[in-house]
Amino acid sequence: MLTLITMAFMVCSCESILEVADNSENPLTEELGLDRSNCISCLPTISNQTLENQELTFNTNHMPCIHLEMNAADFEQMRNESRFGPKRQRWATLWTGLILQANQCDAPYPSQFNWYAGDITIDGLSLDNVGVRKKGFLGSIFSDAPSIKISTNKYVRGQYVGRTANITLNNNAEDPTRIKTCLNTKVFELAGYPAPRCNLANVTINSQPMGAYSHLETIDQNFLQRQFGNDSGHLYEGQLVDFREDCLLRWERKTEQTNRLGQPLRAIAKVLDQVSDDRLIEQLRPHLNIDRFITFWALEIILDHNDGYTHSLNNFYVYFNPSDNDRITFIPWGFNYFHDNDHTPPEEYTQALIPRRLSRMPEIVRQLENKLDFLLDQVWDEALLISLIDNLALQVETAEMDNEYISDLNRLKAWIPKRRVEVELLIRNGMPQGAKN
Repeated sequence: MLTLITMAFMVCSCESILEVADNSENPLTEELGLDRSNCISCLPTISNQTLENQELTFNTNHMPCIHLEMNAADFEQMRNESRFGPKRQRWATLWTGLILQANQCDAPYPSQFNWYAGDITIDGLSLDNVGVRKKGFLGSIFSDAPSIKISTNKYVRGQYVGRTANITLNNNAEDPTRIKTCLNTKVFELAGYPAPRCNLANVTINSQPMGAYSHLETIDQNFLQRQFGNDSGHLYEGQLVDFREDCLLRWERKTEQTNRLGQPLRAIAKVLDQVSDDRLIEQLRPHLNIDRFITFWALEIILDHNDGYTHSLNNFYVYFNPSDNDRITFIPWGFNYFHDNDHTPPEEYTQALIPRRLSRMPEIVRQLENKLDFLLDQVWDEALLISLIDNLALQVETAEMDNEYISDLNRLKAWIPKRRVEVELLIRNGMPQGAKN
């Protein structure tokens, strides 16, 4: 995982990084699992499973075969783009820019992502002249197999796959099993929590097999309608950002009606900054669905999602739900890291402002511990989750050949019962309080 500590180390090592860059090599390819040299292309064939309810399916029993063709020079330029510089070889510029941006949050992150034209075939369905752009914050920067977004009606008005216009394909770079994203989304689904759906896809770009991607539901107005029954509220994406008044411009608006300046976030930022602990819950509740946040918090803990909001102020959306008096609901994102060794210390899930403050409220801590216990009892079904892993693994093995895969897979399966024990220990010991500063 690329933490800020890792980033700082890499910035301090610019000389060696630049030396590698001059050779046009990629020092993180192996570390991030980006080597796609052993991937297996699929043959697009018509399937009655491609569409479900008139949209591109998220059924985990079906692995769409996706072929994308685009101009070779466009693809080369696209895969070299990043949020912090036009070329991935400019390591010092990229990392120094990232550190400065992370510490100075009064402006939006820059974006070098451009849209390109391509033709796509999904199973037996073909669409010409779709929009294609790179996706990702860090996990896609260094990749020959980038995460991508596809807009079917970017250049051709009214062109859809069924009713689907937006397709998100994650490269699963940080997860050698390629399964963790879909596993985590399934746990959120089993808990009845608003989260994107997911299945695997075998992706080929310009006749080059790229392996098993996660086909992840795009957080857009269709998602909002499905989960909340409305789509008129403000929707923001959060990446290395928190509820601070000086950081409002850092939040990325995701719909046309969402305020460009982050003004709807100001009220909750003021509460967190100005209200004392004894009045916090009373003042926070009109702006945040606290009960739903406790479920979100508990799920991030159970899944050991240490690149999400409560741990790293990263990879999440917030939606101001008009059907809930415009209160915020958190939506999870970017949970593709697989770490099965030492679990994250529980106090690290109080890093963000909201859990840090709430962890000092005894009644909230009791609710959190009760929610953890409930989720372990009602949702964390080891047999079901391992069965899902086995099913997805069979699909991955049709898309990639890796001699280490069975070992990686067994580590993930062993983590499932292990995680129950770790969370039960946390409940017994009690959730630690977040720092006061």
